Amino acid sequence: MKADPHDHPVFARLYNWLTWAGEITTVGRWRTEVLRGASGRLLIVGLGPGHDLAHLPPAVTEVFAVEPAAAMRRIAGRRRVAQPVHLIAGVGEHLPLPDNSIDSVLLSLVLCSVDDPAAVLGEVARVLRPGGAVCVFEHVRARDGSRFGRLQDRLAGPWARIAGGCQPHRRTRDALDAAGYDTSALSDRMLLLNVPLLAPTLIGVARPPAAG
Repeated sequence: MKADPHDHPVFARLYNWLTWAGEITTVGRWRTEVLRGASGRLLIVGLGPGHDLAHLPPAVTEVFAVEPAAAMRRIAGRRRVAQPVHLIAGVGEHLPLPDNSIDSVLLSLVLCSVDDPAAVLGEVARVLRPGGAVCVFEHVRARDGSRFGRLQDRLAGPWARIAGGCQPHRRTRDALDAAGYDTSALSDRMLLLNVPLLAPTLIGVARPPAAG
C-alpha cells in the first residue's frame, strides 16, 4: 500500500504535545478569541490533533472537521465536546461539502502546510454561505524588508522537512486578498511564546468574496 504523504505519525505526536503546551499560554487564549466569531455549522480545515474543539463557543451547533492525516484524526477523535463533530478524511483543496452549506470556517495553523492555499480559499468560499465568517489564526511571513522575513525564506525548506510540510513564510494575507476576501478586520501580532520562526501571526475574522 502506498504511504499517505499527509501522514506523519511521529510528528503528529510531537505536534500534539507542543500544541498542548500552547493551550495553557497565549495560543489557547487566541484560539478562544478567534472562535468567538464562529456560529452555526462550523467547518474546521485541518483539525490536526483537535485542540480547537476545546474552544468552541455555544453559538456553534455542529462541526465538520477535515483532516488528511490519519494519525491526527486518531488523536482528535478522542476529544469530546458538546456539539456533534463529523471527522472527515480529506484535504482543503477538495472539500466534500455542498455549496453554501457552512455558516463559519476556522483556518487555524493550516494554510502553512496545504499544497495549494489559493485552491483551499476557493473551496472555503464555495462551501461558506454568503456573509459567513472565516476565523483566521495563522502564522505568516514577517513583513517585507525585514531580516526575519528573509530568515524565514532561507529556512523554509529545512523546516518543512522536519515539521510535516509546514511553510513558515506563507504570505497568507496576500493570498486572502487575492482570493477576494475582506481582510480589514485581521490584525498582525507576534506570538512570542511560539517557535521563533513562526512568531508572526495573522488573527481575526475575514469575510468571503461576494458571489458572482
